[in-house]
Amino acid sequence: MSDSEKATVAEVANKLKSVDEQRELFLWKYRDVSRKEVNEMLKDFKRHDLGNKGELDYHEAMMLLEHRGSAMTAKELIDWVGATDRDHNNRITFVEWCCASFQKSYDELFTFVDEEARERAMEEAMRFGEEARKAEEEIERAQRQKELQAQLRAAALERESKLTGVAGMKAFFARQAEGVVDKTKTNEQQIKEEAARRKALREAKTRMNEAIKNLNKVKSAEEVAKEVALAAEKAAADEAASAKRKEEEEKAARAARRALLNAKWGSGKDWNVNEDK
Repeated sequence: MSDSEKATVAEVANKLKSVDEQRELFLWKYRDVSRKEVNEMLKDFKRHDLGNKGELDYHEAMMLLEHRGSAMTAKELIDWVGATDRDHNNRITFVEWCCASFQKSYDELFTFVDEEARERAMEEAMRFGEEARKAEEEIERAQRQKELQAQLRAAALERESKLTGVAGMKAFFARQAEGVVDKTKTNEQQIKEEAARRKALREAKTRMNEAIKNLNKVKSAEEVAKEVALAAEKAAADEAASAKRKEEEEKAARAARRALLNAKWGSGKDWNVNEDK
């Protein structure tokens, strides 16, 4: 990793205020990983973070591995934890843990290519590339048509030049009459059409090149940190709402069981149903 890349990692790491934001950074980058799996791992991570530091020391990390059923020997545990500590500060962050556990690149985690913008740019590049191809084909078609017309006219003039007598005179006066017709407007129209085709080609190529540039558009550390913080807030709100729904469902279930008992025994007594029943 270059010095500039290390600086970017440090800049982003300093902006991550919690392990929840670290989780969101990991999920933001590696969208093929299940949020459910990461959440389960986060619960275990927090449980073994005895000092609530937001990171694990080597002993806590090895305890977490054992808790998750690792079959490694003591030396293998130490080696694994050491390899997981990418910044070599003798502490394991949650993103370091996730990258090692899910076998994802830690260095690439901090390469902030905007994947959504990349997908849009790819679609635009393909669309404008197709437009450029069609514009080029139209220009070539018009040029071939123009050359064909010139060849046909040249061939006609060649044939007429060999005519004599009445046929020759007839062809001569036909050409004279044709020359009287004002061709200026037709020529101007052809020039305009050709210019329009070339303009369409230039614009399509310009847009295609712009789209290609956006294929590797990179977000700043500030943009990523802001997105991650918002995602963490949303995740917390979703979890709170889910917990509230679960509590309400359990409350409704207890009320239903109590009503069932009251109806069954018909004693008029209001049965209190224990939450565990």
